[in-house]
Amino acid sequence: MARLKSPKHNIESAFVIVLFAVFAVTVVAVLALGANGYKTLVDRDQKAYNQRIITSYVQAKIRNNDSEGRLSVGGFSKADTPDGIDTLHMYETIEGDVYDTRIYYYDNHIYELFTLADIQLDPEAGNPIMEAQGLSFQQNGNVIEITAVDADGAKGTASVALRSGSGVAS
Repeated sequence: MARLKSPKHNIESAFVIVLFAVFAVTVVAVLALGANGYKTLVDRDQKAYNQRIITSYVQAKIRNNDSEGRLSVGGFSKADTPDGIDTLHMYETIEGDVYDTRIYYYDNHIYELFTLADIQLDPEAGNPIMEAQGLSFQQNGNVIEITAVDADGAKGTASVALRSGSGVAS
């Protein structure tokens, strides 16, 4: 004899399938919301990072070279001659020769150039460090003020007090 399924079993099976479908839809919805929240956090953190990276990079360079006579702010070719390209000059003597590391903004990038102090080069000779929309330096006594505009147009400022006094090369 063949047994027929009772309607009770069909209703239980349908209830289990509907319950599973509701659970699956809920899991997908939670995952989608979580992914959207994660993307929002990553975007916010990336913007904050971009706003701080340029000034943090320059601050670290200044602190590394904070010795009497090793720092100067001015033009690209010569620190004491303004030429339209705000430049941070960091001098060091290696085996009797004076070298100049320059950090400056040129052609939508922050550049760094390491060369002998007396060598005249064009700004494009440096190594591009990162994209940006601007970088400028201002020295007031023993404080160097840095103003940077990142690639997205966000402006950041920072100040570094020189521990070596003025730290400025004469």
